[in-house]
Amino acid sequence: MKREQAAFDVPDMKCSGCVERVQSVLGRLEGVQSAAADLEAKTATVRYDADRTAPDAILEAIEEAGYSPIPS
Repeated sequence: MKREQAAFDVPDMKCSGCVERVQSVLGRLEGVQSAAADLEAKTATVRYDADRTAPDAILEAIEEAGYSPIPS
C-alpha cells in the first residue's frame, strides 16, 4: 500500500451540508482512507492508497458532487 495525501481548495462550499457531501462522496471512493473537508478554510484533504486511486479520480469525484475543486 502506497499512502499519499492530496489537498484541494473547494471555494464553492457554503455550508455544513456541503462539507458532509464532499466527505461522503470521497469516503465512498475506492482507495480513500480518510477525507476531511473544512468549511472555514474551504478545503478538502484526502489520504488515499495510491495503488487504488489517484488525485485525478478524487478531483473528478468532487466535481461530480457539484463543486469546483482546485488542487492545492
